Amino acid sequence: MQAFLLGISNGAVCIAYCAPVLLPYLLGEGAGIRSNASLVGRFLAGRLLGYLLFGVLAWAVGRTMLPDGAWREAVIGGADMVLAVLLVLYGFFHIGGGCAVEKAEKRLKTFGDRWPALMPAALGLFTGLNFCPPFLLAFGNAAAEANLLNTLMFFFLFFLGTSAFFIPFPLVGAARRA
Repeated sequence: MQAFLLGISNGAVCIAYCAPVLLPYLLGEGAGIRSNASLVGRFLAGRLLGYLLFGVLAWAVGRTMLPDGAWREAVIGGADMVLAVLLVLYGFFHIGGGCAVEKAEKRLKTFGDRWPALMPAALGLFTGLNFCPPFLLAFGNAAAEANLLNTLMFFFLFFLGTSAFFIPFPLVGAARRA
């Protein structure tokens, strides 16, 4: 439940990073609501893949770099406190960072020309890897999990929380008729 709520709390930030990438893509495709739903679904699948891969990385870091015992709890607790302070500061003094899609624009164009059906998933993957404090807090919580399945479930629930904000995006297809 904590992961889902963290995702919900981060959803507006996700939209702020994803809308400038996803909306022009949807409008540029000129598709209807049904086709846009498919494109948004593939976009979200790319985001989910990125979240799950990041979850595997978090789990691996937790297993290899943090030994079991009191030391592990102290490191994770300290990281949680630092990230909680960063999360509060982030809420009040958000300083915009670059989007991963903007940094990879030329490569994505080549990718999109070669594999247009996979382009929404690639855009989702790159926009999903946004290293904001909520995402780093999710990383810290996932690293504390004892097994990989729990870590993956944490990131899946985080993904579901952020994905709720994407529900209206397929309706952009109605704008093409206006």
